[in-house]
Amino acid sequence: MTTLRNPPVAVDASRAALPTVSRCRVFRDAVAAEWMRIGTLRSTYAFLGGGLAATLLGMLILFLLIQSFDQATPAERSNYETADPTVVVMPFVMFFVGSIGAMSITTEFGTGSIGPGLLAVPQRRLLLGAKATVAGTLGYLGGLLFAMLSFAGATLLLGDRPAPLNPWPNWPDALPTVFTSALVVLVTSLVALGLGTVLRSTAATLATLGGLVLVAPVFAHFLPTTWHLRFGSILLPNLTPQLVGSPHAYVLPPAGAAAVTVAYVVIALGAGSVAFSRRDAA
Repeated sequence: MTTLRNPPVAVDASRAALPTVSRCRVFRDAVAAEWMRIGTLRSTYAFLGGGLAATLLGMLILFLLIQSFDQATPAERSNYETADPTVVVMPFVMFFVGSIGAMSITTEFGTGSIGPGLLAVPQRRLLLGAKATVAGTLGYLGGLLFAMLSFAGATLLLGDRPAPLNPWPNWPDALPTVFTSALVVLVTSLVALGLGTVLRSTAATLATLGGLVLVAPVFAHFLPTTWHLRFGSILLPNLTPQLVGSPHAYVLPPAGAAAVTVAYVVIALGAGSVAFSRRDAA
């Protein structure tokens, strides 16, 4: 008769039966859930409607500017600024589309649904990454849509009018600005998400976002010229011409503007990740 020197170790059947799900699968499911949830928010369509309204209003302002240009003398025409939609339209598009990124997290804190969300996805950084993926994708697509609409309208209205009013001799010349404008809207959406994660209040987040993209550029114009150019160069609405390298009065080269753009994302999402990981979800 033989004896077993190493008897078998008892295995917990309930634990053995639990399936293992990879982080990639959890992340894909979290992204899909975020897409579904953000599509059910009425505020998403309200903010998209705000972006469309801002685009149409910008086209009206551009039409009035062109009418004034046509009636001006040759000497007066040389003093006209460029009819670039990024100056009038895109800051408002950045605010409206970026607000969707903010609402993707602040509404959950406001309604308390962040708790069930964390039960489904306990890894907080992974959940925030899924929200950032959706906010960034929606920000780029929304920014690209409104940028294309505004630039197409501007090209049709400007026709063959000369510089400085018309900054693009041919319509393909505007494409780098169009895609870069959409990229800056994407960055704004991620910044709004980071702000919302830290502040946890819809009102506070939207007020801060509005101050960053709408109020701060206006405030910069009241500063002395040197400080205006230095401060204005790092503001989100003014990054597009610096990234493209088109004629502008600001001080950053394209590489410097790219570094500032990356810094916005790293700081906003980094602060949001720390706050989301260390603070209680309630």
